[in-house]
Amino acid sequence: MSTAAPRQRPARTTPGPLLRTWRSWRALGREQRLTAFAALALWITMFLPWYSQSPAGAIHKNETAVSSTLTAWSAFSWVEAAVLLVSFAVLALLFARGERRGFHLPGGDGFAVSVAGGLATVLILYRMLDKSSQKVANVVITSGNEWGIFLALFAAIWLTWTGINMRRAHRAEPALAEDASGGAAGERERPLRRVPAAATAAGSRDRRPRGEDEPRLEHRGVRREDAEQLSFELPDDRGER
Repeated sequence: MSTAAPRQRPARTTPGPLLRTWRSWRALGREQRLTAFAALALWITMFLPWYSQSPAGAIHKNETAVSSTLTAWSAFSWVEAAVLLVSFAVLALLFARGERRGFHLPGGDGFAVSVAGGLATVLILYRMLDKSSQKVANVVITSGNEWGIFLALFAAIWLTWTGINMRRAHRAEPALAEDASGGAAGERERPLRRVPAAATAAGSRDRRPRGEDEPRLEHRGVRREDAEQLSFELPDDRGER
């Protein structure tokens, strides 16, 4: 006699990064998607020409002066590293919000994004004004700005503006994840309220069954039979007046 094997449930598969990104994108609001576009645009501008180098000075024979352009990656410094960090941090924040990750930032998400965009704007302006020249042999190489850095400045300002819009939208942050005790953070045990003694006594009288309205004298150390036998005679002093 053969018995049927128990039916096994299919193993749960973890969604891939592309599916998670798509689900996170669909869960974002309009102002959050604009912020994602601005942060992505700021990262893309780093592949565009930011700087130009032009040699000037004495040129020897059989030498040619060639101007070149540099991207943000070619002239990578702490300024470009900070701009890259701002872009990735904003994208990571929005991805976590799309997956309903519960955490709190000081001032809210919009305030954090606007501060990050403002920081990137200041750094790019500093890089545009910070011009330096270097001398190689008899040739002085001067640097200038290219059109890519202006697009980066626009993307940083756009990111700041989208952060302000996120703050105006007042979108509620996702609730915190369940804690170690197994209950949600918003469903923690409420503190007990102190109930007045009069209300407690009234409620206890209402819950008594019929026939128990009389006080129980046994709790005071006096039985009902003894209480019935106790009598007091008050002296009649009307005749003594």
